[in-house]
Amino acid sequence: MSVLNKTLKGLEQRQTEAASSAEREQTVNVTPISDIGEKLHKLVIPVLAVVALSLVAYVVYSKDLLQHFFVKSPSAAENVPVATASNEKPAVNAPTSETPNRILEQENEQANQQRNEQVAEQSKSLTSHSSPQVTQTIEMTNDTTATQATRLASQKVVPAEEEIPPVQLVEREKVQPTERQATMKQVTKITATQQANEHFQAGKKAFTFGLIGEAIAALEQCIAVLNEHIECRSLLAAAFYGRQETVKASNVLEQGLSLKPDSMEWRTLLARIYADNKQYNEVLSVLPQRYESQGDKDFWILKGLAAQQLKQHEVALRSFKKLTLSQPEQGKWWLAMARSAEFLQQWQNAMQYYTTATQIGNLSPASQRYAVERLQFIRGRLDAS
Repeated sequence: MSVLNKTLKGLEQRQTEAASSAEREQTVNVTPISDIGEKLHKLVIPVLAVVALSLVAYVVYSKDLLQHFFVKSPSAAENVPVATASNEKPAVNAPTSETPNRILEQENEQANQQRNEQVAEQSKSLTSHSSPQVTQTIEMTNDTTATQATRLASQKVVPAEEEIPPVQLVEREKVQPTERQATMKQVTKITATQQANEHFQAGKKAFTFGLIGEAIAALEQCIAVLNEHIECRSLLAAAFYGRQETVKASNVLEQGLSLKPDSMEWRTLLARIYADNKQYNEVLSVLPQRYESQGDKDFWILKGLAAQQLKQHEVALRSFKKLTLSQPEQGKWWLAMARSAEFLQQWQNAMQYYTTATQIGNLSPASQRYAVERLQFIRGRLDAS
């Protein structure tokens, strides 16, 4: 029964909905009446706005046109007729009676005349300057009534920089860096020399106070700054040699000679170290023949001593002869030369050298006795022959 009741209720609902739809179909459709006044009101407002804007634009444009004509074209303004009264009253400017076409023609003629004058001035400036750079700015004013008036706003002449040939520019670029590098090298060298001298002076002061360690440290800094500092390297080698560090002393001098082989001071000092250690071959290698022209007294002493120990008596004889020429009052040089001459069996020369040595008389007692004995031996040999 419940199902049936639901079905009946559904039928009744459908019938009521169909009836209501039929009633709606039978109703009369009424078309709305449009309000014509409201439409007119909506159209009038935009039309009035457009008319107002047109009037404002016309007023502004006419004002600009008059101002442009009377201000920008003074010659046209002068041609405006002036109305005078019969009673000799001051003249009052009145609007011109000419047509707009005549005004525009006068304005165009004036613009063309100004343009021609400016072109002439520009050509003169171009002929007077070799290579000027001209920059012009031209302003154009366009008229809505198909009139164009051109005028030159500004003209600026900027002379160009002096042209330099490319070859000279390249040469300048090449010369300037070399000059700068030379100047920088010179400044660097002066600064390094000053620093090295400061360390060298500090090392010398340390020596005077007996501070050998501090002196060596300062001298090593001097060499680190300037390797070719002769006095600093010589003093450092002497400091090492004074502490019985012979290897370090010789290394310091050998390194110096590798940098500056013509330093006779380093050569002589290194030869003295070798001679004290009885390294006579090294002495002769450090004092070769090509440096004999620069040799001093120490050079010839060390070389003659090493040559005599190695029984190179010709070298020794030449070395001691140099010493007798520079110091003839020293008997020891005559004695050394007599010994080398005796070994070379130059008996007459040997006897003469021994005699001179004994006559000078500034030898030690042992050397004096030795010279007398050798002199007697040579004389007996010569008498026997």
